[in-house]
Amino acid sequence: MTRKKTLPSIAKPFSHVHSTLAALGFTKSSAQTGVVYELSFRDPSSSRKYPFRLFAQTQDNGLTHINLNEASFAGKGEVPAAITGAAQEILVDIADYLDTSPSQTKFMPVEAALNGTMAGEEAEMNRLGRSMAKIPANTQIR
Repeated sequence: MTRKKTLPSIAKPFSHVHSTLAALGFTKSSAQTGVVYELSFRDPSSSRKYPFRLFAQTQDNGLTHINLNEASFAGKGEVPAAITGAAQEILVDIADYLDTSPSQTKFMPVEAALNGTMAGEEAEMNRLGRSMAKIPANTQIR
């Protein structure tokens, strides 16, 4: 009998969370209580798609909170074991990628961060460039 690994609940800056999930192929959409990131898994034997969802909420301190244990497949019906295993591997990768962000980063309030630009100053742009260089491209992931 194998025990299911408990995944962490992560709170990181929105830019880091969004760039990491986008690099892994997730698409973002709005929800009533935050943001939903979705990735579709396709079963090669039946060509059926299984949408997998992560829910994120931005907190008052400007951090985006994701509880990886709440991630689930949308819709009803049974999901094949191979698809479930692939989704579990993606969750472990997400936890690893999000955990690599620098801990000394100074956070700004959400109102100041959501100003329509990627970075507010040159030092932040350099930091973003270095962190994005570590994230693999979609072709590397596939």
